[in-house]
Amino acid sequence: MSSPLFERTVTALLQERVICEVSDDELYNYLLMPGNQDAVNRFLGQINRTLRQTSARDAFVCAYLDISDAGTKEAVRQQFRDVANNLEAFVQFLRLVMMLEANDRPVLPGDKLSEGHMLDRIAAAPALESRLRSLAEKKVFQTKRSDSAGQIRAVLSSLEKMGYLKPIGTSGSLYRATGRWSWLYDAMTFIQTHEGIQGAEEAESEQMRLH
Repeated sequence: MSSPLFERTVTALLQERVICEVSDDELYNYLLMPGNQDAVNRFLGQINRTLRQTSARDAFVCAYLDISDAGTKEAVRQQFRDVANNLEAFVQFLRLVMMLEANDRPVLPGDKLSEGHMLDRIAAAPALESRLRSLAEKKVFQTKRSDSAGQIRAVLSSLEKMGYLKPIGTSGSLYRATGRWSWLYDAMTFIQTHEGIQGAEEAESEQMRLH
């Protein structure tokens, strides 16, 4: 008989959610047990899916088991097109955060992002306002707000909706980064390595199976 945790885990994976300690620690801990991984994989295998971990091994995702079917190939290619189309926006956001935090590494799962802190740093370095304005003009983050507070809120809210950030508390101004960043970095690495993601031969890659 299936357990509630099994059902919740499989449902989340099939909804294309990235399961990590931040996004859902209960499901993540469930998947850390090899026996549970086997059970989930046995079920997913019946519908041409499999359980995979990101290369950083800090998140679980659902992937296609066999992508030889034309429809499946196209579905996977579309995922990478979506990432590629928004790549510049994500890179700009990561660069902005690195500047605000005076950090030389990108956002990692578990990192805290404070809306108030980001605004304080921008106020102290007006040159960053133009970077924020440019970021807020990108399609994936686009907002009509012209003030820094509104632009920061729009960007962080968009990232929350896409699963990259999870709110801490109820104020809506403090977030923790999720394992979807690890998934994004895997996708970015693939795209940088294979500039033409349209080719059928590249769709055969293991990384292209990430779902």
